[in-house]
Amino acid sequence: MYLFAYGTLKRGGKYHFYLEEAELVEEHVTILGSLYDTGLGYPALKLAGDDVIQGELYDIPDVLWPAINDLEDYTGNAKTDMYDRLTIEVSTERGPKQAIVYTAKAERLLKEYIPEGVWDVERSFAR
Repeated sequence: MYLFAYGTLKRGGKYHFYLEEAELVEEHVTILGSLYDTGLGYPALKLAGDDVIQGELYDIPDVLWPAINDLEDYTGNAKTDMYDRLTIEVSTERGPKQAIVYTAKAERLLKEYIPEGVWDVERSFAR
């Protein structure tokens, strides 16, 4: 299954090492939504909105999903998870593909709106 990485999992990001065994499929992938700085060194995404959010697409081996879910505070418990794990359509240079994306559930994560739709991986290290 593919992962749409839009924050600290991108190349150069603080947690990119989680994807060492994954294959980068596309460097320039987009979805529509709204991107926010959480103030905690990582971004949060809402699928509401019409901003073009830029990310990378990875083919994730099954063995990596538990660690990625843990990083994203996703357990499948709707009452306690900070993020939802959704399958959405992403736009790639080769056409649309289905990918997993983690979206913010907790409104408190949506601190600073990022209208350009790009998470600067250097922000991850500045905190």
